[in-house]
Amino acid sequence: MTKFIVTVCLPPTAPRKLPRAIAAAMAPYDANLTEGWNPVGHWDRWTIHSSPGNAYLVMPQHDGDRRLVTASTVPRRKAALDALGPLECYGGPRGLLDFDGMRERAARTHDALLTAWTELTATHPPARPFSDFAARHEAEPERYSMADAREEHLAQPLVQDVARRAVAGDPHFDMSFLTGDPVAYFAQEHEEERLWAVRCAVPGFAVVTLDGSWTDADTDGHWEQANRYLDGLDAEAVVLDLLCHS
Repeated sequence: MTKFIVTVCLPPTAPRKLPRAIAAAMAPYDANLTEGWNPVGHWDRWTIHSSPGNAYLVMPQHDGDRRLVTASTVPRRKAALDALGPLECYGGPRGLLDFDGMRERAARTHDALLTAWTELTATHPPARPFSDFAARHEAEPERYSMADAREEHLAQPLVQDVARRAVAGDPHFDMSFLTGDPVAYFAQEHEEERLWAVRCAVPGFAVVTLDGSWTDADTDGHWEQANRYLDGLDAEAVVLDLLCHS
């Protein structure tokens, strides 16, 4: 089971007509399109997707424009969209959307995460990455099990605090820190991570272009090409994201 974001580009389309237009654009990539295996199939279900804090940003001068994809412009019988935050939407005409603002938001979010981690490290004893505990297990497999390694790593106060914050919905530490090693993550060089966050701020894992072509991150140069393509779209072209399952 895999979930991923697909950014779909469509010609000018009224919000209430989008579900049908999306279905047509996505149809060629339905994994169940044919009786056998669809060689270009990528999904078996999708839904229009955005979440507060990560949604498309609207240019302030276009706030409230009825061409934007929102809970009030798409009939609920066609798509169950929830309300988002101020100046946020599910998509809409490219000329109404603030792609630069989305990239700046991604950079700020990454910087805030590093700041939050630095503040936590000041209140707890230094923590060791899981690899240290795993190395001990490899050196003494009979005396020190992998379960012991995981338990001791997770018992560190700093790691415990991050886990508690992730479960509580902390705006900086998301649920990925429950399965990953925060000590190892924050020990790496973060300039590239920051650039990566900005690069992924607008396009999804895959992009369906206006001519119906599918490109995704399994192709070299996807993120750079996707950003250039989206930035260069006509102002009336509609852009929105889908959460797909495969």
